[in-house]
Amino acid sequence: MDWHIFKELHILIVDDDPFTLELIVSMLKHIPNMTIHQASDGEEALELLSVREYDMLLLDLYMPKMNGEALLAKIKNSKKIECTSLIVLMTTDRLNKREIEEIGAKVCLTKPFDFSVFEETIYDLLSKGVV
Repeated sequence: MDWHIFKELHILIVDDDPFTLELIVSMLKHIPNMTIHQASDGEEALELLSVREYDMLLLDLYMPKMNGEALLAKIKNSKKIECTSLIVLMTTDRLNKREIEEIGAKVCLTKPFDFSVFEETIYDLLSKGVV
């Protein structure tokens, strides 16, 4: 994978589990031109999304305060938030394509992650739009 084809990338990871956040950051930190932003719940993510646009949103489905599905609904209904269409759901559930589309995501990655599949999925989604 040639990560140098991308300009500056901003990825927002939203997960309430500190271990999962750290794992994802460690999996992505080698990628050039990528700035990784983190939020521990949907409310914190909304604040970050109101300040800047992200190239990709990696979103846990199940979180306290505001879960991933509720966050996506708020994003869709907000006129102030510009959000990428590259939304990747992260969950322990196996969702079918219809469920994923209804929630508003492009793809769903099942936890625990296989590193090579995780990285390849992110690369493929980003390269389709070449941000």
